[in-house]
Amino acid sequence: MTTPYIYWLKESAQIQEYSVVGIIDGSGSMCEAWNDLCKAWNYFVSGFKSVYCIQYDDTATLQESPQLTTQKGEGTNIELGFRELMKLIKSGNLLQNILIIFITDGIGEHDGIEQYFEEMNKEFEQLHSQGYQFKFHTLALGEEFSHSVAAELKMIIHNSGILSSQIDLIQNTKIDFTKVLQDIKDEVFYQMIRVDPQCQLTTFTGPVHRVTPNQVLFTNSNSIRVGGKQINLDKEGVTPEALDRFIRQIMTKLMEYNSIGKDVKQEAIQALQIIEKLKSRVTFKEDDDEIKKFIDQNIQKIEEFATGNLNLKEFQPLQAAKFMHDVQDLIIRDKKKMQRIKRKSVVHAQLTMHPQQPKQQVKDYYKELALKRLEQYEKQLNNQELYEDLKEFAKQNKVKTLDQIVYLTKTHDFQLKNIKEFIQTDEDTAIDMIDLFLISLD
Repeated sequence: MTTPYIYWLKESAQIQEYSVVGIIDGSGSMCEAWNDLCKAWNYFVSGFKSVYCIQYDDTATLQESPQLTTQKGEGTNIELGFRELMKLIKSGNLLQNILIIFITDGIGEHDGIEQYFEEMNKEFEQLHSQGYQFKFHTLALGEEFSHSVAAELKMIIHNSGILSSQIDLIQNTKIDFTKVLQDIKDEVFYQMIRVDPQCQLTTFTGPVHRVTPNQVLFTNSNSIRVGGKQINLDKEGVTPEALDRFIRQIMTKLMEYNSIGKDVKQEAIQALQIIEKLKSRVTFKEDDDEIKKFIDQNIQKIEEFATGNLNLKEFQPLQAAKFMHDVQDLIIRDKKKMQRIKRKSVVHAQLTMHPQQPKQQVKDYYKELALKRLEQYEKQLNNQELYEDLKEFAKQNKVKTLDQIVYLTKTHDFQLKNIKEFIQTDEDTAIDMIDLFLISLD
């Protein structure tokens, strides 16, 4: 019997420039969420050089401006939105790396998107072969969206790393749009790398030559060539981190396939057999307890699929989205960790840009800048009560300077009003957010 091998392909050079395209449901049923969506989307797109917005109802329009303002307000035809996307890609106006964000509250009664899948799949296969790299995210709200359509679209379009969310459920439009879009904005594109011979990214998906970094490769060959470098996999061994990540890749694909109604029982059984072989070659250390816990949790999820009794397509949308949310928390946890580190590092760089100054001078310097920025925001919002509330919040929760609050508005595209609403809705989470994202000056 062949020996399975895995290899964690680490990061390569980041791609700094990419295009952003929003495919946004402007149908009448989106009216209650529209103002909150406009605010979050318009802050999100600021700073991008190549950004486009397609709004659809029972027609689809590539807007002259990427900013959202007027809602179209009629029926729902998702197919037309994605046909407009294909026309935009074929126009040659986009970069090779494209972030697509699909926002919807459901599918119209006569929507033709499922009939378009076969044609769309062929078109995107061709684009992938031409070197295009796509990230695809679905933001769903309400109770009538289709998690199976979201899964199908992601499988057709997304080719930039397996470990990403399948669907993000928007439950509080005032908060969740801003939070989810900010998480998406923190993602990066990497240059793709050639691998010989072809490897798989799970135990049951097809072999590939070109892959994105931060993924684990699966092969039965004990030697592979990665980016021109020969790797002896017998010498590499199997680390707990690589096995953990590989299992999460398997879970992601099982969830996608199952969401569109595919029976994944045999794929799950096969995956468990290979995982067991790989796990037997791992040496766990005393400080590996947490990662071993995550491995065991995801194996339990795969065992659910192996029973053949789990069919996500038959779930109600909210039930499916909540199941996916729980699984995604296990699957993409390290991405969230890296986002926090990235945000902290941005603030830290700002706070240490004058190392020759004593610490108190640095604090005073940034506090002065903070007050000036707060004054600017105060004038823009014309809301003295908000200004005082934020100062009081900072004082009560031991946030050391106003700059830490205000810098959040600058670096993470939060408006002060959104911060206040976030604090009022979920104060514990707000405190955690500040603790995690911002470095104390003390």
